[in-house]
Amino acid sequence: MGVRKIQKKDISHIFTIWHQAIHHGELLYKPMNQDVFISKFIENTLSFPILSYAYEVDHQPVGFISGVIDTSKAKAYLTMIFIEPSFRHRGYGTALLNQFENEIHKTYPKLISIDIIFFNPMTLEWIIPLTNQHDHPNAPGVDYDSIAHLFFKKNGYVEFAKQNSYYRNIQCFTYSNKIEELSKSLFEKNIQVNLYDSKIHHGLQQLFDDLKNPYWQQEITQAVEDNKPVLVASHDSHIIGFTGPLRVQQSLRGYFAGIGVHSAYRGLGVGKVLFAALCKELSLLGAHYMSLFTGENNQARKIYEREHFVIVRSWANMRKEFKHA
Repeated sequence: MGVRKIQKKDISHIFTIWHQAIHHGELLYKPMNQDVFISKFIENTLSFPILSYAYEVDHQPVGFISGVIDTSKAKAYLTMIFIEPSFRHRGYGTALLNQFENEIHKTYPKLISIDIIFFNPMTLEWIIPLTNQHDHPNAPGVDYDSIAHLFFKKNGYVEFAKQNSYYRNIQCFTYSNKIEELSKSLFEKNIQVNLYDSKIHHGLQQLFDDLKNPYWQQEITQAVEDNKPVLVASHDSHIIGFTGPLRVQQSLRGYFAGIGVHSAYRGLGVGKVLFAALCKELSLLGAHYMSLFTGENNQARKIYEREHFVIVRSWANMRKEFKHA
């Protein structure tokens, strides 16, 4: 009895207890097939080392822990820890967590922390409560409504941010009167929101230089190069904001990468019009819903809430930092 590395013979049973937890509502995560499960928790497929351990009782795994290492960021990411309900409150979860942490200390002594956050390369889709199996592609931290939140706090993990997940059905989305009026006001200032056209619009690189977000720059630049639709706000054809790219996922979720407005044009309502245009265009493309998450203190949440997006889940970003001599 005790903690050991996960073995191939464990996969079937661990896979079963994982899906039982989802079926009984203990976990929000979307069910996955066994091959995907193996790629997330057992075998390395993304060039990130995976650390996975099982807790064994009577030669049978009753719980597991898994995480990945990103040496480029000097961080470990904890992906999942779970104990079968009938074996809880016996210290098995803490034993798994201690083993995971000790192995990191020993094998990767230069890592600065273990994070439970959306930057984890092993993304886990989850089902949005009270919807028709609508899913979101990544869980941005520890679910406040789960038993895991208190467990991590008791084991020295510190909450450093709060993320809220927003959701709205966007079928038949239309502009509100306020957005219509705001669009007209911006038009009078020669500011318009349209699909990006390389023959008309210019200044995309200057916008990203101002926004200083490499993720946005990479995503939108690639979309433009691939001739995928992107919405831009422009002032006399000079790009001052973006959102997109426009894409409907297989689940009928309208994709959302981000929204950004040049610092010289903030406060005019450009972001509000861009986001409403995104919802409308995605609806016309066939999207049934949109989901996104943002920080509790991020002012962008006001844009989402004005379009009647509601918080469906809140998450804690948690971290345990390592002390180096």
